[in-house]
Amino acid sequence: MKVVRSLLPVFFFALFLTPLAAGAEDKPTYIFLPKPDTTVGKPFMQVLQERKSTREFGPRTINQQNMGELLWAAVGINRPDGKRTIPTARDSRDLDVYVLQQGGACRYNPQNHSLELVNPAILTYAAAKQEFVKQADAVLVYVSSNPNREVGSMHAGSAYQNVGLYAANAGMNNVVLRMIDMDVLHKELHLADNEYVIAAQALGWPKK
Repeated sequence: MKVVRSLLPVFFFALFLTPLAAGAEDKPTYIFLPKPDTTVGKPFMQVLQERKSTREFGPRTINQQNMGELLWAAVGINRPDGKRTIPTARDSRDLDVYVLQQGGACRYNPQNHSLELVNPAILTYAAAKQEFVKQADAVLVYVSSNPNREVGSMHAGSAYQNVGLYAANAGMNNVVLRMIDMDVLHKELHLADNEYVIAAQALGWPKK
């Protein structure tokens, strides 16, 4: 089972990463995610009742549909004018979400609902100062460029709460993390000088 767990994410990236321009090795590489299904789910009050932090994860991997819905819940576009699923001060839209998995690190692009590969290395170790994080199938990293860090942190809180509610709705486990190596993540995610890591969130299915 451990072998399957370690290889499936690699196969996922190998199958679904598509060059933006054929033959252009220096161009970004993307995974285009399925459209979120907004027609299904538990009653909202039940989701609130079931939302919790859980520090254990099973071997099942998160598929493209669930990953796309998680990221859409975090910072996705939910209106024709491009506004997001979370509020941001002065409509700044300064929050980015990165996904760390065994196949590498990607940045979520809300405009075309896709993942852009930014580093093929396994960066989960930088977010795994606590042993249980190593069992998570994915770690989301919340990054802001807002000059006011309190405002940037407020936006990240809205995003990871949305993700936590989605996890409760889907029956997935999650926990928000601050014990992460922010300096290493800043370097390995190739963040700009005005960008900073706020928090991370480990995600995966229960042990069943």
